[in-house]
Amino acid sequence: MFSAYVDESCRVRKDDDCVYTLAAVLLPTEDLDRIRSVMDALRHGKAPTVHWRTERTPRRSLIAHTVASLDCASVVAISLYGNASRSERSRRHCLLRLLPELSARRIEGVVFESRHEQDASDRAILTVLRRQGRFSAEMAVRWERASSDAALWAADVVAGVVTGWLDGDQRWWPLFENRVTLLEGTEE
Repeated sequence: MFSAYVDESCRVRKDDDCVYTLAAVLLPTEDLDRIRSVMDALRHGKAPTVHWRTERTPRRSLIAHTVASLDCASVVAISLYGNASRSERSRRHCLLRLLPELSARRIEGVVFESRHEQDASDRAILTVLRRQGRFSAEMAVRWERASSDAALWAADVVAGVVTGWLDGDQRWWPLFENRVTLLEGTEE
């Protein structure tokens, strides 16, 4: 069985569409303790987490190679939006594509990085999808702080790599491209 760990990345671009990605890394449930240990070993100094956006290039290379070595599939929903729009709308579009895809793959459970009070919006979308029969009523879904589950950091890395690739940074995409399914976030 697999569990999906989900995190976002957003890149605001002044003269072009902004990029929002929502990445789910599909991790074998029986291997989670080892994966958490591998990810925890990547923390730098007293940092409570590994966060792609704040890492410097040499560390990004180490982190990207390490996450790629986990050899796990990922599903990434992408939304491009104009500067006048809000990233929350793009997140909604991505959730509407990503959650049914995870349900179709019969994922055991989904863990989102918590965004605190904004988690309520995710729960509302999840409820709608369950009522419509587009997301399994039996699948467990929860929200956790990034510092409480190192498995979430793998999703942060994949989201960051995909967002960077869409913004023209090709350095780490080849490590992941054969294991990532890309979905277009759509309004429904």
